[in-house]
Amino acid sequence: MEFLLIGTVGVCVLAVLHTYVLYPWRTTLQARQSSLPRQPELPITDWPTVRILMAVHNEERVLGQKLATLAAQDYRGPLHLMVADDQSTDRTPQLLRTFEFTGPRRQFTHTRNTRRSGKPATINRLAGAAGAEGIFVLTDASVLLRPDTITELVRPLVADPGLGVVDSRVVHTGMTVDGIGRSEDRYINQEVHLKQAESHDTGYFIGPFGGCWAIRAAAYTAVPDNFLVDDFFLCMSAYRAGWRGYSSDRAVVLEGVGQRLPHEFRRKVRIGSGNWQNLLRFQDLWWPPTQNALAYAFFCHKVLRWLTPLFVCLAVLCLLLLWQAGGNYWAGLLLKTAGGIALSTIVLDLVLGRLGLHVGLLRNLHYFMAMNAALLVGFVRYLTGIKTNVWQPSYRPPNDSAQ
Repeated sequence: MEFLLIGTVGVCVLAVLHTYVLYPWRTTLQARQSSLPRQPELPITDWPTVRILMAVHNEERVLGQKLATLAAQDYRGPLHLMVADDQSTDRTPQLLRTFEFTGPRRQFTHTRNTRRSGKPATINRLAGAAGAEGIFVLTDASVLLRPDTITELVRPLVADPGLGVVDSRVVHTGMTVDGIGRSEDRYINQEVHLKQAESHDTGYFIGPFGGCWAIRAAAYTAVPDNFLVDDFFLCMSAYRAGWRGYSSDRAVVLEGVGQRLPHEFRRKVRIGSGNWQNLLRFQDLWWPPTQNALAYAFFCHKVLRWLTPLFVCLAVLCLLLLWQAGGNYWAGLLLKTAGGIALSTIVLDLVLGRLGLHVGLLRNLHYFMAMNAALLVGFVRYLTGIKTNVWQPSYRPPNDSAQ
């Protein structure tokens, strides 16, 4: 029994190290040696029709600037902006009514849901109205585009008929020394680089940045009711249908980084619940992980990461049994040391933060523990049942610029 408990702890530790350290290192190394092209360079003369699909709810703080960046797009093909207001109660409807999206081959339509529907259902309705031709760009109100963002999202899709989805590269703005902004930015940057490495190495990236990305209309699958993470569902559905993915380093977007831990915690709880919906829905794409490159990437990048809170809980339980039931001195020492480090990290970060002192290592560790705790809460929420996917906009500080 003692051998089994020690082996279980070892497996848990190895799983966490693999998803956060070994897999990113291996994938990045292989991408550098990959023969796959990093960016199509073919000249394009016939640009396809693009429909920008956006659901909004109480976005008056950011919507004006967002619409301005859409109006400034340099895309040379037909461009149709389709916005649906999900029962906003602020100035969002007024901003949409007064917005002008003028220019050759440009159209703008905005509608209002008759009842609160949530983002996935709203985007499903917009996609159904848009039809099955051309390319969809799905974007959030809080994410600002550079003038060439849509052009760079579409370019790989035109150059490679086998691509079904293209992701953008997010650049965070509004970071300050206080709050968790720098920790969030560091994590997202690592994710962006890993997804780029995945697409260069295997022809897939595991889940798009939901704030702005492109999908062929022919690859779009309606998101089921009550699904929380719609962008991941759409991407994996496209892969299941035979399409591939590309993470572009040229399609750049800007977003104010989240600074407040309580707000990001609630957002991660929601994402954590949605992760389990997708994990079970797409089990055939990741199990067994040895079946192909997509399954291995899905399993190592997402499945092991989503399971990390459970691995930690299982390892703690095994150490507790070894210590209390088996009298293992080293298990007790390890458990007390790890617990002391975790508690000290949280307390020190909070106390020093109140004093205006911000230590990067402490903040990063505190952020890591808080986000995994949010994933654990999200798992519990999933087990108790998800009754609605209606959302509230996440807090983001104002963006400085869209240039």
